[in-house]
Amino acid sequence: MNRLVLPALLVLLNGQAWAFPWYAQGDNVRGAQLMTQDERKDYVARLQSMKSVDECKGYMQAHILEIDKRAKEHNVPLPPVQGDPCEVMKTMGRIR
Repeated sequence: MNRLVLPALLVLLNGQAWAFPWYAQGDNVRGAQLMTQDERKDYVARLQSMKSVDECKGYMQAHILEIDKRAKEHNVPLPPVQGDPCEVMKTMGRIR
């Protein structure tokens, strides 16, 4: 049992894991089905490289517009936008 405690604590204390709880894979992103695997990887990499809230918000705004456009073109219903990775990263101290 004690051998499991330290690895579990390390996972829980890993800031990056908390800063990107569901964004890290790219598969759980709204509209992921409209993105290629490379686009999903790029999405995650771009989010993780953001330096400011403004930069992040601008990227997310453009991303949402592009995904909404693709959804309309392919007649794919999308759920409403939920969550804000920029706010998550700000809360975790990754961006200012």
